Amino acid sequence: MATQIVPAPVRADHHHLTAPLPWPASDAITRVELALADRTVANFDNHGSLWGFDTVEDAEASIAKARAAGTDVDEWETTDREGKPLRVVRMADPTFLDTICVFSAWRRELWAEW
Repeated sequence: MATQIVPAPVRADHHHLTAPLPWPASDAITRVELALADRTVANFDNHGSLWGFDTVEDAEASIAKARAAGTDVDEWETTDREGKPLRVVRMADPTFLDTICVFSAWRRELWAEW
């Protein structure tokens, strides 16, 4: 059985219409945009699941609060796939899952003290 190919409708300005993205693709694009946005820190658990995003100020406040509470806090610098530096901060939680904050290189001036 042959499948008929029907061309997409053309608007008056000659731009082709496209179908909306399925929600997982749209959600993934939103997460990438947030990850690349200025003043955003990506938060993960120790299984690598993305929990969400914080501003740099909120993430720094959480780290300071964890340190003040005696939580084990590890920090290190690594690079992403493009070789750009990343600051990674892990706050240990022996009763649940660790929180891992990833600061991108474009906010480097905020972590000059560490």
